[in-house]
Amino acid sequence: MPREVELSRFKAVAETGREYTIIEYQDYIMDRNAAELTANIQGMKRLATDRGYHVHTIDKYTFQIYETGEIVKRA
Repeated sequence: MPREVELSRFKAVAETGREYTIIEYQDYIMDRNAAELTANIQGMKRLATDRGYHVHTIDKYTFQIYETGEIVKRA
């Protein structure tokens, strides 16, 4: 069963001044074939706001909030 871990969070601001907290998550899957029981395989990463909105990466510093269509820049 995969588990999701928070990797980081940062602030991003829209042109309107509206501020969002963006959280980066990553899935980890337990490798049952490994001799070490704590071995994990990294899975997919995703971005979301602290309000639960989906986030699309445009470039390293620019993102789009899917539900609102807003373009935000890392603060």
